[in-house]
Amino acid sequence: QRSGDRRKASGTFYTPRPVADWLVARALGPLVRDRPADEILTLRVLDPAMGSGAFLVAACRYLSEAAESARVRDGEWAVADVSEGDRIQLRRDVAQRCLYGVDLNATAVQLARLSLWLATMGRDKPLNFLDHHLVAGDSLVGATWNDVATRVPLRAARRMASLPLFDNDGFAQAAAAAVPIRLQMAVERDDNAATVRRKEALLDRLPAVEGAARWKTVFDLWCACWFWPDDRPPTAGVWGDLVDHVTRGQAALPAAALTAWLESSRHAAAAHTFLHWELVFPEVFFDERGQRRAEAGFDAVIGNPPWDVVRADSGEPALRADRRRAAAQLTRFARDAGVYRCRSTAHANRYQLFVDRALQLTRPGGRLGLVLPSGALTDSGASALRRLLFDRASVDELTGLDNRHGIFPIHRGLRFVLVSAEHGRPTERSRCRFGVSRLDDLPAGPSTAPGVNRSTALRASPGVVVTRALLERLSGPEDLAVPEVGSALDLAIVERISATVPRLDAPDGWGARFGRELHASDDRGAFVASGRRQLGRPVLEGKHIEPFRADLGRCSAALPVSSRQARRIPRRARLAYRDVAAATNRLTLIASVVPAHAVTTHTLHVLRTTMSVGSQQALCALLNSFVANYLVRLRVSSHLPAAMVAALRVPVPAGALLVRLATLADGLARSTGEIESTDGYAEIQARSARAFGVSRDELAHILDTFPLISATVRDRCLQRFGDLPPLDGEPRSSDHAKLRCR
Repeated sequence: QRSGDRRKASGTFYTPRPVADWLVARALGPLVRDRPADEILTLRVLDPAMGSGAFLVAACRYLSEAAESARVRDGEWAVADVSEGDRIQLRRDVAQRCLYGVDLNATAVQLARLSLWLATMGRDKPLNFLDHHLVAGDSLVGATWNDVATRVPLRAARRMASLPLFDNDGFAQAAAAAVPIRLQMAVERDDNAATVRRKEALLDRLPAVEGAARWKTVFDLWCACWFWPDDRPPTAGVWGDLVDHVTRGQAALPAAALTAWLESSRHAAAAHTFLHWELVFPEVFFDERGQRRAEAGFDAVIGNPPWDVVRADSGEPALRADRRRAAAQLTRFARDAGVYRCRSTAHANRYQLFVDRALQLTRPGGRLGLVLPSGALTDSGASALRRLLFDRASVDELTGLDNRHGIFPIHRGLRFVLVSAEHGRPTERSRCRFGVSRLDDLPAGPSTAPGVNRSTALRASPGVVVTRALLERLSGPEDLAVPEVGSALDLAIVERISATVPRLDAPDGWGARFGRELHASDDRGAFVASGRRQLGRPVLEGKHIEPFRADLGRCSAALPVSSRQARRIPRRARLAYRDVAAATNRLTLIASVVPAHAVTTHTLHVLRTTMSVGSQQALCALLNSFVANYLVRLRVSSHLPAAMVAALRVPVPAGALLVRLATLADGLARSTGEIESTDGYAEIQARSARAFGVSRDELAHILDTFPLISATVRDRCLQRFGDLPPLDGEPRSSDHAKLRCR
């Protein structure tokens, strides 16, 4: 097994304690501030992908300490009289009443229970009963009453005009019977083994109370239509008959057919461990009369959900067929069932589904505290998720961590972000801090200080405040990418450039659009080997270009001119840039003009817009500039998709400046030596910086963000910025007017 597969199987994914403690304080702080202890003990906190329980243990510590502080503050306890036994009992109460967790891995559930037992162990007391709140199941696949009552399964819906005929009465009766029992289990203290055994027996009997098992069967049937074992789910008529049979004991189908269909549904439910939140935790959503609560949902959802893409390209070959099938089923459910509001056209990513699910499960005014990959803030494929998050929650803090010092036991080049938010109102502004690389550098939080006004704390905490209006201006209201600005100066530079320089794809700007030509794998059958290159058009890959230059001599394949692929690729010079990129590389945005007779693979994005060679060379100079690279680095993860580059702000130089940039770029493209040490390279950087409208001090700051570029090169670029006489129409360093004309 691969190491990742072993860790998933054993439930050993974990979050470092300082990260869990810090994020839990951010998420729960506003919920406990100034509240009495008895109210704190009514909070319900969920980790829907709890792993071994790191976040639940952190929440247990935080809530018990908050309850203790509240009792001291309110005069219920005297500081000198609080014993260790009192503190242990508070932790036991919190674990039993407040904490909920789900994990797909049954081993992880056992580990989480063990973690909480160790955190709450008391002398002469049995281990807490936690089975009612910590369960195994798939947090992402399940149904609610509303799903089943208002949406028939997708394939049946194509042919079925009416909904199944059942109402809410029976379901409400089941909820009304279950909620008081579960509430009693939560508040009754586990002071002896007999109490624990009685709770175990009660939990075992709950499915039989008022027909709760019947509703689970209906919910399972609804979900199973996307996960049917033989991929042949029931037709509209069969679906209706099955529901009638389960809910009312009536059906037109023969008994043997009913049994077979229901057995298939049970098999799918067991194989995929469907988890129906309203059935598993009814007290979170319904009152003791079985009516939906006015503020249904958890008070907080916290955790570090899985980051993997839902696909089947990993693991042992023998497992891939089953994984491919499971991935296709989950993707179909996520896109078509109507459960999720955030629907990506690319591969579904589990973290995106978990954020969507967290928003569904959190009550209005509740809190979120999640660890997500940095791509959640920057990737084009996560734009729908950002819109959903910013529309439905007020994101108060975004803290970006990089892994170069190994905060997580994963690749040192990966970055991630800690998100805290309040559900129920849109985001207007967020406090952002990026570049945290050590756990000791996590900023002290406003939420860790009870009694501190939230708006005051937001202003006082480190980082910069980024408004939604700025995000819409930078990348558009549909994208809302969050730039990883590290300081107030970064924010000032970004704000001004976004206000004065057009997008690369704007009609009043360059109007430039990029796309791909060939795929290195899909089109490989049409290629010929390097020894026959002269018979066709050389095939350039991303690794074959560097700033300004394309090295055709390194091409290992060619495309015959008579091939179908070659005929559809134009024979003209085209500006191209590398797809694979990282903010930690020497440069991130690397562009070159591709010769007319060459073709490119998917590792290069090529200009689709018709443009003169001179204009392409000038644009090439601007894209290779430190300023353009600086702007790109504010949102790049590991790739530079065309949509991201289209939103990049790039000035359009006029007259002499356009000619000069084109001439310099052409000269560097024709040179054979090292480029960065030349006067032409320094002049391009200086004139490009002026075109972007940055000042000398701002350019010095930008250059400092490229530590892998030698100090000599950076100093020469800065010196040329001050020494060069301006060309006709070229803005001086203090002129921030937008350049429109070409």
